[in-house]
Amino acid sequence: MAIWQYQLNIIPKNAVLDKYGEIPEKLFIDEKGWEKYWENVNYDNGFPEPDFEDARTIKWWRNTKLNIRNTANHIDKLVKRGDWSNDKDLIGWKGNTENKEDNDCQISFDEKTEEIGEFYFRTDLRNKENAMKFMNGMLEICSKNNLMVMNTEGYLFEPNSELIFEDLRKSNAVKFLTDPVKFIEKVVENEGNLFKFSKKRKDSGEK
Repeated sequence: MAIWQYQLNIIPKNAVLDKYGEIPEKLFIDEKGWEKYWENVNYDNGFPEPDFEDARTIKWWRNTKLNIRNTANHIDKLVKRGDWSNDKDLIGWKGNTENKEDNDCQISFDEKTEEIGEFYFRTDLRNKENAMKFMNGMLEICSKNNLMVMNTEGYLFEPNSELIFEDLRKSNAVKFLTDPVKFIEKVVENEGNLFKFSKKRKDSGEK
């Protein structure tokens, strides 16, 4: 994902209610579990199912049907299909990054059952007009199909533009576009602190 993109994952609202009995403000993401997972992935053997449960591994779409073809036709009006979008179990879209329209979207699904595995979109924030058009279009699709959106930290939102724009202001993408130098300096500072912390743990024999 490019630094100027803002990602939202799409999940069915009914699935969240069935799981928790209510709509939590934030869903748990097992960052340590994912770190361990990626450290042990053997790319020659594909990607095994993670052995832990969190917001990214739960099968949110198991009991929810969405008309994928109809939804895809609506997304076609917002962004063009990607060159890789010929797979039978995946539909992808990709905008033109040179025109600051690096919006993209992806729906992966089971070819036989059409159960969705993952549905997300990423908005290019470099051009306000393009970003608003794409994001509002995607949020409208979510609203019409009783879907919610989740940011990369696990926070859940109704497909309401005001709620999303409030979250946007806190995103790394906006921080980078507002003050790139300050953002990069902060990243370098955090990486340096992480290195010092890791070295201290290693020197002390802590695992």
